[in-house]
Order: sequence, then C-alpha cells, then structure tokens
Amino acid sequence: MATFFLANAEQLSPAFPDWKEPLPEPVARTTLNPYTREEITITTRAPEWDDFDPEMIEFEEPRVVAIEGDYQDFLENRLPPFVQAQPHWCSKNLTNVEVDPLITVVAGSGGVSLETALYAPPALGCCLETFPDAFVEAIPRGGDGVTAIADKWAKAMSHRDYTHNRLGERVMDDWTTDQALSILNPIVDLLQQRTGRQSLHLLVEG
Repeated sequence: MATFFLANAEQLSPAFPDWKEPLPEPVARTTLNPYTREEITITTRAPEWDDFDPEMIEFEEPRVVAIEGDYQDFLENRLPPFVQAQPHWCSKNLTNVEVDPLITVVAGSGGVSLETALYAPPALGCCLETFPDAFVEAIPRGGDGVTAIADKWAKAMSHRDYTHNRLGERVMDDWTTDQALSILNPIVDLLQQRTGRQSLHLLVEG
C-alpha cells in the first residue's frame, strides 16, 4: 500500500519513534544480498540496527486477504494514527519504480528523486520518503497541464524498461493517460491542501 500525505519535516520523527533518520553522510557497507545470499558492498545512508541479522530474513509466501466492507476503509484503517490525521490519499501497487519517473517528468532529470525521510526497522518492510521541493513547486494545479503531465508519465511507464522482463517478455501492459490521471489527480488535489512548510511524503508498506 502507498499513502501520500502532507506533514512538516519535524513532525516525522515523533510520529515514527522506532524509525531512524538517514546517516549524515553515505558509508560503504558490506551486506548480504537477501536473494542470492552473496556478500555485496553498497554505499548507503541507511542506519544500522543492532538486532537485525540479514541471514534471518525470510520471504513470506503471497497470501490472499479477504476484505469485508469498503476497500478504501480497509486501506485507511491500516494507516498509523498520525498519517490518518494528516491530509492524505491511499493507493496501492505504487512504489518509487512508478513515482520516480513521474518526478522526472515534472521536475526534470537533474538528479531529482524521492529522498528517504526515515528508515523503518527492517522487519517492517516499510519505507518513508519525501518528494523533492522541485516536484511540489513545478506540478500543475489542474487543467490541461495535469493532463499533459499524465500523458508524458504514461508514455514513460510504457517503455520496455517497465513493461518487459530481462528476457524480453512482456509482463505489464502499456499505461494509458487515463490510468496516469487516476493517480495524478488525487496527488494534485492533495497538494492543494498544503499549508505552511508542509512537504509531500510517501509511506510504502509491504
């Protein structure tokens, strides 16, 4: 599940007390690839967790969850109380894979992307990211400008990099402009509620 919400940066740490801020500077770290079990060296600002052992990672089998009642209510009830209290919009099947191309379409390709605001304990399988100010300030507030952005985003998400696997097999359908608008319009509506120094954040839950 993906939830877009507005909040001031200083509100985040008290709202997520068990989460950690990024390290001040990137560090080189040797870790275990959870899929291949091979050691790899990465550069990261992720903090370390004293009680986390990557060798203990287990991948759960996909489960079917029976939902009673309204699906939107189900999404809402999963949210932390703080996020529920903020202006927000819940969606599903969205990650930085889809969102970063949108940021590029809106704000350009000058290294602008989502930034990790807080790191969740690894067992939670969540992430909390913040949209760059360049995106928030550049996104149209309605009208033909939003449709033009949606059209460009749909074209970007219809590239083979997103629709085909490494074997050249199609695994995803091309996006339509209407599909992109169904995501973009609620984001635009949410940004119209922005006040003061609020930033746009994205909470992605596993």
